[in-house]
Amino acid sequence: MSIAADRCARLMQGLDQDAFVAYNWEYSDKATLRYLTGFTGEGALVVSEDATILLTDSRYTEQAKSEAASVEVREIPLWTGKGLVEVFVEKGYKSIAFASRRCTVSWLDAMRKLFEGDFVAHKEPVLPLRRVKSSDELERLRRAAKIADDAFEKLLPQIKIGMTEAEIALQLEWLIRTTPGAEHLSFDMNVSTGPNAALNHYSPFHDPQPIQAGQLLLFDFGARVEGYNSDITRTISVGAPTDQAAEIYDLVLRANCAAIEAAAAGKTGVEIDAVARDLIAAGGHGERFGHGLGHGIGLEVHEAPSLSPRSEDTLEPGMVVTIEPGVYIPGFGGVRIEDDVVITESGCEVITAFPKDRLIEVG
Repeated sequence: MSIAADRCARLMQGLDQDAFVAYNWEYSDKATLRYLTGFTGEGALVVSEDATILLTDSRYTEQAKSEAASVEVREIPLWTGKGLVEVFVEKGYKSIAFASRRCTVSWLDAMRKLFEGDFVAHKEPVLPLRRVKSSDELERLRRAAKIADDAFEKLLPQIKIGMTEAEIALQLEWLIRTTPGAEHLSFDMNVSTGPNAALNHYSPFHDPQPIQAGQLLLFDFGARVEGYNSDITRTISVGAPTDQAAEIYDLVLRANCAAIEAAAAGKTGVEIDAVARDLIAAGGHGERFGHGLGHGIGLEVHEAPSLSPRSEDTLEPGMVVTIEPGVYIPGFGGVRIEDDVVITESGCEVITAFPKDRLIEVG
């Protein structure tokens, strides 16, 4: 049995409906189609116990046959509506499962007008299958982390006082994209200096600021390899750091290392989050750490499991999570240190390797 066939079979074991449907239309659900078939284009996927059918149009037919060789590919121009329903009728399906978090209300309304059977909402039926990574998936994640690490190492000597956040971001992007094996950036990177480093999801291209001596400079970036993403954050100092910057960096570093030390199979997301959160609170900055400690990473940058005060997850071997405590002070800046971590039988493996043991100075 192929990897795709095994994944589809495990999906249907958890569903009571005749079939499951997912679609990727203008990037709506690339992850599900890629995970279940290997296909990276636009189309609709119908999975049942006896068939897996990928519907697409002439733009993607040959690509689908190449990438999804183990499934049936049909070229149907109306795969977003009528053509999809025709498959349901042909196969005699009466009830269809779908992921409510991945589908639009307009799509569901259209399907219900075209199909007399039942559509049954499931929050995210494929995501639980993706939580524990296979050895092949882990290998891609390690490669993605290494590409990001290596690009950052090459970047640092090039950073000079007066360069803008945008100039630095473009140089890092170029270093990642020109590395053999890099498919894409994981996401729009954050390169932020001074007070901007206190903004968790800052864009360096909106109003790019020049870096100045005495400021913190935060990088949040990653590389994608064969669909799998890395996500790393490092904070450095432009010139000699201020006492406040050094104090915050030391606190966040201790929180990062303590949470990594605690990460292990059987621990809950709440427990791991509390290790870092309690340490930062004891350091007097609890109110400045407002986000969760981490999230799963794989085909998507943010996926299950989560590490946060509201997490309902328990860690298992093969899961991959980020550990990213931070302290953010408006008007001054922020420090975040983020690593990608594989949960193992005996603890965890950190796959982001760029040094963090001290506040590196550049410029």
